[in-house]
Amino acid sequence: MGLSWVAIMGGGLGAVYAALALGQPDDIGLNAVTVAAGVLLLALERLVPEERAWTGADGQWWNDIGHLFLGFALGSFGGAALARTAVPAPVWAVWPVAWPVVIQAALALVVAEFFGYWQHRALHRIPALWHWHALHHSTARMTFFKTTRIHAIDIGSFTFLSIAPLLALGAPLPVVLWVTAFGNFAALTQHANVRLRTPAWLNALVGTPAVHWLHHSLDKREGDSNFGMNVMLWDHVFGTYLPPQSAPRVTLGIDPDHVPPTFLGQLLLPWRTVRDLTTRS
Repeated sequence: MGLSWVAIMGGGLGAVYAALALGQPDDIGLNAVTVAAGVLLLALERLVPEERAWTGADGQWWNDIGHLFLGFALGSFGGAALARTAVPAPVWAVWPVAWPVVIQAALALVVAEFFGYWQHRALHRIPALWHWHALHHSTARMTFFKTTRIHAIDIGSFTFLSIAPLLALGAPLPVVLWVTAFGNFAALTQHANVRLRTPAWLNALVGTPAVHWLHHSLDKREGDSNFGMNVMLWDHVFGTYLPPQSAPRVTLGIDPDHVPPTFLGQLLLPWRTVRDLTTRS
């Protein structure tokens, strides 16, 4: 019997609300709850794994730890900081600030996801950009630490393109915080090796683990689908939504896998690609 993805997501968002209600600063409260959610998922990977074989070492553990700091953290915080610097005040103050915060957050998810969708799709469809994203897909397994196995430019551009439009439209910072919170917990559950089942109707609405595992499929037709990270609206609109099977995919990765096995090689891969393209031109 699978655990409830809805319960984990709801628990995470509820914990963020409680932290804010207790007077914790926004960023500190969100980061603390995100870390706690990560610890919980690490424990669940041992208790109720989707694939028992994936609980063993794959030779990339230290690399993935390095990408947590030099990729995910650097890119996420850098992208958010750049968005706030680039858009210090609303450009078009049209945001419905009088609406309930829950409705504003739902609208913000849809707006932010539009730009995130096209960033993600471009990384897959444009060969020169794929090398910035290949690292994230170069794994034959899903585990908690594969969430943050990502290049800083990749996650940084996604974060910037998700937050900057909201700020330009006049969305309040608390609404941006809830978009970030939902995205954090969605990403963690999408990549964790935990048995989380979701019904078909929910898969069609939001970025559940089953939907995202299909996106990581070794089959290119499946991998070039489900670009939405949080909501699936734009995949439906632009024809890239592919419904998952009842159980997540287990044949994951990229072919050919040109990502070097070393940490430094993984960091330098996109730059080497740019150099090679420049040399050939």
